[in-house]
Amino acid sequence: MPGLLRELVNAWRGRDLLSQMLDEFQQMMRDGEWMFQTVGKVLSGEAKPEDVHADFFARDEEINRREKDIRRRIVEHLSLRGDADVPACLVLMSVVKDAERVGDYCKNMYEVACLYAGPARDDAYWTALEGHRATIAALFDEVRQAFAEGNGDLAVALIQEARAVRERCDDMISQLIADDLPTSKAVAYALLSRYYKRVAAHLANICTSVTGPVHEMDHSLAVEQRIRKTYGMKP
Repeated sequence: MPGLLRELVNAWRGRDLLSQMLDEFQQMMRDGEWMFQTVGKVLSGEAKPEDVHADFFARDEEINRREKDIRRRIVEHLSLRGDADVPACLVLMSVVKDAERVGDYCKNMYEVACLYAGPARDDAYWTALEGHRATIAALFDEVRQAFAEGNGDLAVALIQEARAVRERCDDMISQLIADDLPTSKAVAYALLSRYYKRVAAHLANICTSVTGPVHEMDHSLAVEQRIRKTYGMKP
């Protein structure tokens, strides 16, 4: 549905509560990007875990706090306002969960970075993983832009880019299974590949809210009808 999210964002900007929640979501995305970039520095040896540990988990706690707060305020908004913008609330409810999951996968990657202290990472797998990480890192800012602007063309391009990196991550896991790498290295590489894939998937999900495929909009409308019935709103 071209332009749908742009209309919703414009509507949010005119309502204090929804505007605040939109800003909170954007901060969740910025914190997730910081965590992703930071764990990359730990993986590459540019930063030591002990130097970033406190800030890293503080960011994760902030992401979790914001997600819970946004979802609570959405429920209150739907309960108290008969004229609540249900589609906007549904979109926001969905994307904040994706942003929270990005933080969770960054924590998983951080655990791998702390546990894996193998030999020099100069093989083809490591080079490919670094390429995947760089591609995903570049997606964050553009995903925020596509969402904030309701830019469907940019969102479609980012979804395609995320799909490509996810496919490369799957290919790597297949190659690792067939290879005879040392166990520690194979496990670390497989886990990182899977976590990169999931981060890319959640960023793509946020972009999907911009493109608004028909089947997903049908689902959203059905959910909206149930919400309106539950809270006694007018159709």
